[in-house]
Amino acid sequence: MKRIKNIFFIALLIVLLVPVLNSCKKEQNRIYGKVTDMSTGEGVANVSVDLFLTRISSGNFSGTFEKYMSTVTNDNGEYVLEFEPVAAGEFSLRVDKDGYHQNIVDFMPEETASEYEKNLTIPKAGYIHFKIRNAYGVHIGDENDVARIIVQGINPLCSECCLSDYYTFEGLSVNEEFTCNIVAGDEITINRYLIRKGESTYKSKKYTCEQNDTILYSWTY
Repeated sequence: MKRIKNIFFIALLIVLLVPVLNSCKKEQNRIYGKVTDMSTGEGVANVSVDLFLTRISSGNFSGTFEKYMSTVTNDNGEYVLEFEPVAAGEFSLRVDKDGYHQNIVDFMPEETASEYEKNLTIPKAGYIHFKIRNAYGVHIGDENDVARIIVQGINPLCSECCLSDYYTFEGLSVNEEFTCNIVAGDEITINRYLIRKGESTYKSKKYTCEQNDTILYSWTY
């Protein structure tokens, strides 16, 4: 009889302690989602997903991002980051893989949230290398030459890609070379304008770049 009472007491003690122990556990923060190809929408495996954050310490906010933890996507492009609660002012997810441009998504933590679903895209890497040169400005007034180039058709989700505005070059001493990023596989259009002696000329051409390749675009005017 005494043995039965002891067993009953131990069982009761376990029942009473379990909720207390559970209440002492810190709730894990969890960021999860899927990384897909920006053009095809298919999941991309073996993508590095790095979590950066800024810290809040003693009421002061640090504006400097520091790397906090990392993971890689599975065969379906899915990832999970789990970590103890941290006093963060801002989170930043950065996705990288060879053959792709980096993509960065920043977001603010919410006071009551411990889980965040963040689906991300990553663009296949392609490049345009521009060579722009004014070689023929020899007459009075040619110092007022204005050349303008704009790249259109860039996926707006590609934060590391070419500017969506005009590149402008003025005067006689233009001799510029630069490279900008595009999404490989997507068709883009390069429009160029030249204003000389009050007259404007225009030319447009479409291009598609293979992954990791570079389009060479030379313009001598």
